Amino acid sequence: KEGSKIDLPRYRGFVLNEGTYEKNNTTISYFDAAADTTTTKLNDLFTIQNGMPLGDTGQDIIAEDGYLYVSVYGSSYVAKLNGSGVLQSKYNCNSEIGQPRYLVEEDGYLYVTTYGGYIVKLKASDLSYVDKVAVGHTPEGIAEEDGKLYCVNGNSVDGTASDNRLAIVDIATFKVDKYVEVANNPQKVVCDDGFVFIQAYGDDWVNTPIQAYDIKTGKLTDLGYGSRIAVEDDALYVIYSKTDWNTYQTVNTFFTYNVHTLQKTDITNKVTSEVPELGSATIYSFSVNPYDDSFYIGTTLYASGYGTIYHFGKDWSYKTKFTSWGQNPNNVVFLK
Repeated sequence: KEGSKIDLPRYRGFVLNEGTYEKNNTTISYFDAAADTTTTKLNDLFTIQNGMPLGDTGQDIIAEDGYLYVSVYGSSYVAKLNGSGVLQSKYNCNSEIGQPRYLVEEDGYLYVTTYGGYIVKLKASDLSYVDKVAVGHTPEGIAEEDGKLYCVNGNSVDGTASDNRLAIVDIATFKVDKYVEVANNPQKVVCDDGFVFIQAYGDDWVNTPIQAYDIKTGKLTDLGYGSRIAVEDDALYVIYSKTDWNTYQTVNTFFTYNVHTLQKTDITNKVTSEVPELGSATIYSFSVNPYDDSFYIGTTLYASGYGTIYHFGKDWSYKTKFTSWGQNPNNVVFLK
């Protein structure tokens, strides 16, 4: 709690609200993760603690060793915060490095994908620069498994260039080991039990593919479609939001895959029977609490209002919902 201006719950969750691009309205809100309660008034933790806004378009947040690390895409920097949201250090991304995207921490180092085409290596202690490796065009999601970094390269923001490869980087040498061709416009990547799972936007942002890459055999398997993915406790969890972009009507389905057998189980009825609005809501984020394996789904009203966070237990029993206190909640993380 060093430097905190307010009392915070000991076991706390944090919501990164991405905000709306070029509106400088990224926020981090907090809630009591034990009692599942948030404040009854607007809470913008970073501004409260630091006396200034976080910036424009928060892209990613992770919690490691009692600290928070945040990438702010529009404002082109990475921040380290203590467990109360007090700013500890920053790394400003120059024009060569490019705007920061996703984060992963391993053995005291923070790895950041950037739109300059790099994975940038920073010391987690103070965000000082260590090194960078070129991985491809428009790097997006990144994950770590057994001494390797797995990073997907997507399409450029203006749509004029694409890469569509999974880059595999050896952490010890900090060089690219190999590339694997994957689905069009990949965005997210997660790892579990020898598999790398990839979520892409596909050709039309409607039929959005998910794939499984077997690290040992090198085999790439198409698993169907999905818009949000997460892994926990030997399972891949998938939400597929199929949207008609003419009417903006969305149909959400929910399912799991066993990471050993890749067998699929549909759990849509279980989720939507408890919370019917999740059958058609615009889902913006899907997060897992590593302390209890429970699930948090964030929905958005885009620039029209605050998002909503839905909490489910590890058995998908519905617990509660609460406001995200910001626009476009894109991730939920925890400190205990």
